[in-house]
Amino acid sequence: MLRQLLVLTAITLASAAANADCAEDYYGLWWNEDRTGIFELQASPDGGLEGVTRWGEKPDVDKNNPDPALRNRDLKGITFLWAFEYVPKKNRWKDGKVYDPNNGKTYSAKMELEKGGAVLKMRGYIGVSLFGRTARFERVLETELPIKLKEEMAALIPSQSHSISLKTMGAYALTPSKKP
Repeated sequence: MLRQLLVLTAITLASAAANADCAEDYYGLWWNEDRTGIFELQASPDGGLEGVTRWGEKPDVDKNNPDPALRNRDLKGITFLWAFEYVPKKNRWKDGKVYDPNNGKTYSAKMELEKGGAVLKMRGYIGVSLFGRTARFERVLETELPIKLKEEMAALIPSQSHSISLKTMGAYALTPSKKP
């Protein structure tokens, strides 16, 4: 009986470990709040996490940037999330930064996944997270990818068939990222 209990416990623990959440679960394409733009969460060069704008319904420039020299740059390709630290026990990212191009300000941020990884919950704040705002972003489904973004992805993935998957896409950066 004890032996069976130990085997059952080992199987349960192995199963839980195989299904454990991890930092890479955050990677991929996400809609902005009003679904007029797409950003990508990807590994940053320092091993953390960064978010880069990838597509917008209409071209836009960084007109509210506090640096006048950057106010005419295209918002596509900028890194607007950076410096996050992963907390494995809670499957969360904390102590990051988020740049808001709508007002040109940078805030502290933390994020976690909801609804089985289909929704990204991010809280931007000043000082302590009590003073901030929470936003939720939906993961982009393959069937929702805008044609122009699909074409850019296809051009970057050498010798692949014309069907592009978001999993394949994750290994490629569409454009060099630029911080605010």
